[in-house]
Parts: sequence; C-alpha cells; structure tokens
Amino acid sequence: TLNGQDRGGKAQQKEPDSYKTLAGDFKRDIIKRSVEKVERLKSQVGEIESSDQKSVQDLKDKIEIMENALKPPNWDFLIADLLKGFVHEEIDREDMQLRSSMKELRDAQIMAFDMLVNFFSEREDEKFHTLVFQSEDKKHLFLCVRFHEQSALHHAEQSRYLVQLDESALQKMGIVLKPKTPHNTAFLPFIPFLRKGGLLRKYCPESLPQDEKQGDKKHGDIEAQAALEAQRVHFLRKVDRIRLLYDRATDIVNCNAMKRWKLMKDYFPLHSHSALTDLRKTWGAMRCILRPQPINKIQGYFGSEIAVYFLFVGMLCMYTLGLIAATCGITALVYIKTGSIHDTVHQFLLGSKFHYHRMAQAVVTLLWFQVFVCHLRQRINWYMNQWGDDFPDTSDVKKLENEHFDAPAMPSEVDAAMLSYEATMSQRQWRSALSAILTFMYTVFAVWCVGFIFRAGAYLDRSGGKKGFSMAGYAVSAQIKILSWIWRKLSLWLAILERHQYAASFNSSRALKTFIFSAINAFASFFYVAFAMQFTEGCPADYEDGCWGYLCHQMIVVFAFFVGFTVFDIAVPYGTVLWAIRTSKKKRKECGPKNKSGRNSPAESLSFLELQAQQVKYGGDEQIQDYCQIVMPLAFVLMFGITLPFCSVLSLVCFALQLRADAFKLTRAAQRPFPSRCIVQRRGGALGVWMVVLQLLACLATVTNSALIVFNLEPFKSWQLNNQLVLFYTFILAALTVQIVLQALIPDISAEVALARRRHDRQRSVVASLAHHCGGQLPENGFGETDKNQLVELWKEIQPTNPVKLCGNHKNPTVGDLEKIATLEERSEYFIAAD
Repeated sequence: TLNGQDRGGKAQQKEPDSYKTLAGDFKRDIIKRSVEKVERLKSQVGEIESSDQKSVQDLKDKIEIMENALKPPNWDFLIADLLKGFVHEEIDREDMQLRSSMKELRDAQIMAFDMLVNFFSEREDEKFHTLVFQSEDKKHLFLCVRFHEQSALHHAEQSRYLVQLDESALQKMGIVLKPKTPHNTAFLPFIPFLRKGGLLRKYCPESLPQDEKQGDKKHGDIEAQAALEAQRVHFLRKVDRIRLLYDRATDIVNCNAMKRWKLMKDYFPLHSHSALTDLRKTWGAMRCILRPQPINKIQGYFGSEIAVYFLFVGMLCMYTLGLIAATCGITALVYIKTGSIHDTVHQFLLGSKFHYHRMAQAVVTLLWFQVFVCHLRQRINWYMNQWGDDFPDTSDVKKLENEHFDAPAMPSEVDAAMLSYEATMSQRQWRSALSAILTFMYTVFAVWCVGFIFRAGAYLDRSGGKKGFSMAGYAVSAQIKILSWIWRKLSLWLAILERHQYAASFNSSRALKTFIFSAINAFASFFYVAFAMQFTEGCPADYEDGCWGYLCHQMIVVFAFFVGFTVFDIAVPYGTVLWAIRTSKKKRKECGPKNKSGRNSPAESLSFLELQAQQVKYGGDEQIQDYCQIVMPLAFVLMFGITLPFCSVLSLVCFALQLRADAFKLTRAAQRPFPSRCIVQRRGGALGVWMVVLQLLACLATVTNSALIVFNLEPFKSWQLNNQLVLFYTFILAALTVQIVLQALIPDISAEVALARRRHDRQRSVVASLAHHCGGQLPENGFGETDKNQLVELWKEIQPTNPVKLCGNHKNPTVGDLEKIATLEERSEYFIAAD
C-alpha cells in the first residue's frame, strides 16, 4: 500500500475520480491556508511594538519564506508546513523527518501515517504498545495505540487524574465506619503517596481489543502482552486509560485537524472483546427487555454520560408502569359506570367522553411526573456519588474536543504570550446571536407550514372533498418528521457556527435548539386544534365532539409514527454495518489470492479490530436523537394525555423499544463511544440540558392541562371567561404548591448521599495530611492497630513549632489527651495523631 504495489507485486489500479477530486480540493485548500497564514502574520507584525525588533524581524522572515513558497507553489514546503502545524510540541516538530517530493494528497497521507507511527513507537520518556496492520480490502491502514500501564500511571500522576481509594485503605488510615451501613470510598486526585501506601483501588483488567477466541495471529502476538498485563496490578480502568490516552495523544497531534484535511479517516476507542461479549449477553440482547439496567456495568464500559441516559430511560419505563396502573384504575371506574367494555374502550380510552374521569387522569399524570423528576434527580446524585462525578474534576486531563471546531492558533485573550485555539468573546457573541435568529426563522416557517396544511384541509372539506381534515392530520405528522430531518442537518451547521471548542458545550447547544424546534414543530398543530381551530376554520364535522374528537385522532396517528420510527432506529445502524461487511467481503474476494484452479479463494472474515471500523459512530448527534425519541412521546403524554388515556401504554412501547434499540446498537452495531464524565456542576446537573428540558416540560404540562380542562371540558367549558381564567390560575397555583411540597419530601441529595459526602471529605483530609506529614510512608499495620508509643512518637514529629494549647501535655501527651483532641472540630494539624 505504501509503495504503490499490491500483495501480488502488480501495480495498483487507476485512482478513482472521487480521489482526483479530493486531491484537487486538497491542493486548493493548502494554497488558501497558506495565504491566510501570511495575512495573519502580517497582522501580528502590526500589533507588536516597534521596540521589539527581533520579533518583528522573525515574523517578516517567515512571511518572506511563505510568499516565496507560494509563487510558484512549492508543494514540498507547503505540505511540510501543513504537517508541522498538526504537531503541538516543539520537540516533536524538530524531530520530524519529512519525505522529499511530497506533491499529492497520497504523499501527505503516507507521511502523516509515518509521523503518527514514529510519535507513538519511538518515545523514550513514555511507552506505548502499537500495532499496525492493513485492511483486508487493501484500502486502509490501521494504527492501534495502547498506553503502557506505567506510562498511564505516570501521566495520571502528572495530570492529577481522579482515582478511588481502596476499601482496605480505610483501615490503614484508622478510619472506622459503623457496621451494616452502606459506604463507598472517596475519589481524589492522583498523588504518588496513594500508590506507595497501597491506598488505591485495584481493578480486574479488561481484555485486549482482539478476539481471543479466534486468535488473530496476523495482528501480532499481543496475547502474550495480555497475559503479562493480567498478572500486574491495575489501578486504572479501561475507561480511565482511554481518557488519559486521548489527553496525551491530543497533546502530541491535532487529530481533528488531520481528519478535516483527509489525512486521517477516523479515530475511536476500541472495544474489549470479553467485556463487550458479557454486555451483549446480559444487557444488549432483545430478550433482556424486562431486565433491570446494569448501570454500574454500563458506566464502567461506556462512561457516565451514557450510563445516566440509560438510568433515565430505565426509570421512566418503571414509572410508566405505575402510570398505566393508575390509568387502569380510572378505566375500571368508567367501566363500573357504563357496564360495557365497548363503551369504555371507544368512548374513554380511544374516544372523547367522560370528562370528569379525564380530569382525574390529568391530575394523576402531573403528580406522577413530578414524583418521577424528583426521584430521578435523587437517584442520579446517588450514582454520581458512587462514581466520584460529584467531586469537582480539577485534573489537567482535557475534555473531549469538538471535532467540528476549527480555529487557528492565536494569542490568547488572557495571556498574549500564550497561543490559544478558542474563539474570541466577540466572535462567540455575534455568532450565537446569528444562530438564535436563524433558529427563530426556521421555527416560524414550521408553524406557518402547520397553518397552511390545516387551511388546505379546511378548504378541501368546504369544497366537497372527503376527509380533508383527516388528510391534513396525516400530512402534519409527515411534516413533523420531514422538517425534523432537515433541522438535524441545519442545527449541526448552526452549532458549528457558534465555535464551541469542547464537545460538551457543542452538544448542549445543539440539544437545546433541537428540543425547542422539535417541541414547537410537533405541538403547534395540537395547540392549534385544541385552542384556535374552532375560531378560524371551524371544527371538523366528521368527528364526534368536533375539535376534541379530532385531537384524540391526531394523538393516535402521532404515536403510530413514533413507534414506526423507533423500529426504524433499530434497523438502520445494524443494516449499515451488515452492508459494509458485505461490501468489504466482496472486495476482498475480488482482489484476494487465487487458488490452483484460477478462482478466488474464499474471503476471510473480518477481524474484531477491523470490524469496528465498519461500525457506525455513536456521538453527540446520535445521543441527542435518542433523547428526543424518548422526550417527545413523554411530552405528548404529559400535555395531551387526557385526550388519549391509552397513550400511556403506547408510550411504554416506545420507551421499551428505544431502550432495547440503543442497547443493541451500542453493543453490536456501533463503535465504542468516548467515555465522557458527567459534569455535575453545570446547569441541570448530570443530565445537563435534558434536566432543564424535563423541568420545562413540567411547567408546560401544568399550563396545557389546566387550559384543556378549563376551556374544553364540561362543565367548565360553558362558564364565563372571567370565571374560567380564575379557575385556570387556581389550577396552576395548586400544581406549583404540590411541586414545592414534593421537592421538600424528595430532596435532590438524600441523607445517604449527604453522609457519604461527609465521609469522603474526611477521607480526603486524612490522605492529604498523611501525605504531608508521613513523607509518603504508612505504618506497617495502619494507625488503627498502632500502640501508644508509636502514636506518641508520631505526635512529636508533627506537632507545630508554636503549638496552641488545646488540652493535656503537648511534650508527652497521653492516650487520653489524644482522644480529647480527636473530638475537637477545629483540629487542624492535630487530627492525624488523634487517628
């Protein structure tokens, strides 16, 4: 591949037209980049003070060199300058050995690959395990990089990565917890003392990213490495190593820029075969639809963000069963009143009668959702405490960067001597304003489409056409999905326009825009039918109860669409992977070696490593769509559930199918996503913008249900407007009062989590003082079993130069003195001896 020859020694086939187009764009973009770099250097010359002649002359020399390379284009120099721009560290730029005669895109790709291999395989100060192999269809080269355990620990120590204490560390530090009380150890920044004192939690190593059952010998003998690594003590999980490796790799090269310049096709974390197989059996199979979610397993493999999503959906499914039970109770009351199953189903569950029972359904639904949100917040905080995500991450490990962020290195606004890739404050402000304006305009267009469709349906009805409003209902449902698909592309462009440097803020901005548009796009037609249609086109005559009956019909149509698209969400990723594998097998069979009869030998199956390159990505966009597939049916149940009480059953079908679809997709059809940590300190907590969305839904549901009850249901429908408004505001105030009471009864931080946080603070303070006073060495048997003499000697070592008299004799303290000191709140330097 690298020298232009295939395995048989024959020359490669002629490059396809798509590659020629790509190569032409590559040269054009290099010229554009070089011109922009010259303009940027000239602007910097004007900003530097005239007294700094040396810096001015250096910049002028660089400008002259770049201008000479542009007229005529010196491709060797321009491509070399491009490649050096991807390297962050000066020492790596100096060590780069660039090839000569680099004139095409293919030359730059080969050089970029060689550069990456050299960076990760020839570093003296840190070790990486590297594996290079060629794809079966001879189209791609793969570079697998794995952190050596000692290098990973060294980088974790340098960056002060968060690690967890071992349970045995509590005894060593003399901390005693009451028996039969749930507890977990604290997370704290990595310091050498933790490893020397044996205080770190140990983990079982995941398998290496290869299929142990098939034993891919063609990818090198890394099974021996796996056996050697398994014998060692692992203080870091696989997700920790992935985060540390990403941090170190992006310190070396700008991977996102290499992707944008088509020098790298993609980069992603690798699956672990044994752990993935276990998840497939216990969680990812469709037969696991009724099993509880293994949240801790999901977090240990995919990271906190994805684990919180499955916690949210799993709890929602369980709570929806409770809503269905309440609906069944109300339905039983209707049956007792009518005595007919037919009337109960067609007039209440799928119809528009029994207004008092619908009011009860609305009250139950609002109360159910408030309890769910309060319990969800409490449960998320419990898991955040278990995973250490509620402790502020003060490490230097970089967050996942936005792959769409493209900004040149410029002097930072904070310190002009430091280069920064972030956009300036003024750029972010005007770009955010422009994005908001375009979002508003597209949303107005969606509302106009809804009005146009219903006016067209009314025109067909008045013109003698049959079922004009029915056709309008189906057209609105299709319009919701079509405009949502267009918005998915447009929202990506708007989020890129805002220049977010990190993936978390990029995804949050896009998620909020997506929900706002999706909500208005989906609910505009329902609000129009419920509150405006009777005053404009008039209610459809084909439906009993007019607009109310038509609203019930619309709910059935919309939920049918949601169920259909959930099944579609299962089929598309898996079908994409199967098609990619089939295409790859066909290519391998065509170009593979021939047997004695002159026919191609059977194509070999893809290795576990190469198969992952054929799988779909699961990133921020995919997670936003999954959240929307859950939140939108939930919003319909909350706001218009009284029009179709049976929708609670349909929503459970949507939630359960989406849950299984996502688990199936992550374990069988998707690449391993980056294991991001949740940011508890942000607005909305661990759920981020989606918790804000749930709170907004609670308010909208209260207003909508109050309006539906007061203005559409008897007997309030026939009241005067003044009385209706008073009742409307009374319902809203009552709902807010219930919400405040529930938040007091179900606090965000439970007593168990509050106690755990206090225990964690105690453990961190003990570790900090031990590291300061003991020089990184712990007593052999721990402080809990140390005799009086050892305690007294330790006390003498750590006492202050000018001690403040607290109690007893500071020169020769007794055990009683030490116990008294242990009871003091303000113990400062003394609490180590007390322990």
